[in-house]
Amino acid sequence: MFKKGFAIFVAMLLLFTGFFVVKPVQAAASVTKYVTATALNVRTGPGTTYKIVITVKQNQAVTVSQTKGSWDKVTVAGKTGWASNRYLTTKKPAASIKNLAEGLKTVGSNKQLILVTSNGYNTSNAEIRTFERNSQGKWVPVLTTTGHIGKYGFAIVANMQEGGKKSPIGKYSIGTTFGRYGNPGTKMPYRKITSDDVWVDDPTSKLYNTWQSRSKTQGQWKSAENMNIAAYTYGFVINYNTQRTPNKGSAIFFHIGSGYTLGCTSTSQTNVVNMLKWLDPKMNPVIIQTSIQELNKY
Repeated sequence: MFKKGFAIFVAMLLLFTGFFVVKPVQAAASVTKYVTATALNVRTGPGTTYKIVITVKQNQAVTVSQTKGSWDKVTVAGKTGWASNRYLTTKKPAASIKNLAEGLKTVGSNKQLILVTSNGYNTSNAEIRTFERNSQGKWVPVLTTTGHIGKYGFAIVANMQEGGKKSPIGKYSIGTTFGRYGNPGTKMPYRKITSDDVWVDDPTSKLYNTWQSRSKTQGQWKSAENMNIAAYTYGFVINYNTQRTPNKGSAIFFHIGSGYTLGCTSTSQTNVVNMLKWLDPKMNPVIIQTSIQELNKY
C-alpha cells in the first residue's frame, strides 16, 4: 500500500513540476532567411515593446543566429536584433534572383560587368555575377557563382587600411591579367609571373602598390608580396588605390581561392579562367563590389 501511494505521489510531483519547465532558447546554426512582410522591424529584444534597431524591406536577406519562440535573432546591414519569424522564410524570393545589372546607373559606358555582392559587410562569403550587353543594350547574365572576399568582409574606402583583411567596395576598372603560366586566352593585357616578381606593400616606399622585380628594386622597400604563389595561378588586378595613397591598401586582386582572402576577391580556377577568356578591353569591363543592400548606390 505504501509503495503504491509513494508511486502515485512521485507521478503527481513529476506532472506538477512539468508545468513549470521553461522551454530553452533554441540555438540554431546560422541560416539565411528572407523578409515576407512589406516592412519588418528589427528590435533590441524578442518582443514588440523593445526599441526598433532597423526596419528591413520585403525580400531582403537576413542572417539568423538564434531562435526564441516566435522571434529570431537576426543580423542585417551590420546590425543585430530580434525580428518576428512569422514574417521570415528560408525560401529565396524570385525578386532576389532577378537580373541585378538592370537599373544600375553608373555603368552606362560599360559593356561587360563583374558584380560581387555580399549580405552585409561582416561576411567573407560573396556571390559573383557577370553580365554583358547585347545588341539592344540590355544586360545579359553570363555567369552566376559563389566566391569569397576579405576575411572581415567589405569596407568603405575611408576605412580601408594596409593589412586590414577587408575588401574595398566600389566600382573599379580591370587592370593587368596575370598567371604563372602562358596566356589562357584572354584579350586583356597579360603578364606571366616569374619567381622574381613581387607586389610592394610597404606604405613608406615610393613603389607602394606596384608590381616590381625583386632583384631590381630590393632595398627600395621593406616588404613586398611574392607573386609566384598558387592563388595567383591566374587572376587580374582590380584597379584599387591607383593613386597609391599610403596605408589605404595594396595588391587587391581577383584570383583563385576557396576561402576568405586578405582583401582580394576569389573563386574557383575554372571560373577565373573562363572570366579571363571572356573579358574584352573593347567592352570597357568593370567590377563593382558592394553589399547587396547598397547595390542601389551604383
